[in-house]
Amino acid sequence: MNLFWWKRKPLRTVWRIEKEGRTSFLVGTAHFFPHSFRKALTKLMNHAEIVIFEGPLDKESMAKVVEYGRKGVHSPSIYDALEPTVIREINRQLRSRLKAPTTSPGSYLDLLYRTTPDLFEVHTRGVRPWLAFFTVWSTLLDWKYSMDVEAFQIAKKLGKRIQYLESIEDQLAALDGIPFERIVKFLNHIDYWNAYRELFLKAFLLGDLEKFVSMTGEFPTRCESILANRDPIFFRGIKAFSEKEDVVAFVGVAHIPGIRKMFLDEGYQVTKEEV
Repeated sequence: MNLFWWKRKPLRTVWRIEKEGRTSFLVGTAHFFPHSFRKALTKLMNHAEIVIFEGPLDKESMAKVVEYGRKGVHSPSIYDALEPTVIREINRQLRSRLKAPTTSPGSYLDLLYRTTPDLFEVHTRGVRPWLAFFTVWSTLLDWKYSMDVEAFQIAKKLGKRIQYLESIEDQLAALDGIPFERIVKFLNHIDYWNAYRELFLKAFLLGDLEKFVSMTGEFPTRCESILANRDPIFFRGIKAFSEKEDVVAFVGVAHIPGIRKMFLDEGYQVTKEEV
């Protein structure tokens, strides 16, 4: 018996896609999240023939993303663009995160905390703006789960056939297209971060696409390079696979409105589900 059943969160960012007797599922994911959806994700994948992700999620591919992101010596500097008061507040929060009670004397984090007064500069100098942003944002969120990675691990464990909608090179080109000004603007509004985080969490758990779209418009990745340019590619890939076999496709939840509309325009029945 699961004594903690009441702590499980239902997954409401799921849409059933149906046409001509074939049924597939489209799942909106959160790349960073405080809760696990392991049971729901496993249930969704149990009867699927193919599991689809935006791009490769194996350790080697993820290492390539980080390696590329660190080669930003000629990129514009977030550190130089932010307001000094914001840098001080980010540093305060970073130091608070790194000064964990579990950090043992002599550890790397403890050494970094004691010897580096400007942790934000460490994270941002010489790296591409998008990597600097995601490093700082994910550290301050302190959310330990990634739905994409969790789903990928489950798919591998279940022995599912895995397909990708784009290559690592495609993803890196999209990340490089995130406007620098959007990153700076979001970071400069650090006083809004806590409210943004709570609104995002609530909208996602409710599966409320309309609210999600309305309150995440300022997030750096809500841009043409990440959404408008890629939604049609994702749609065509998912559609092609779903016409032959039953699939479960995982894409960032911000892609769902665009992809959902494309399926509706093609005559598919699209129904919201809860798992």
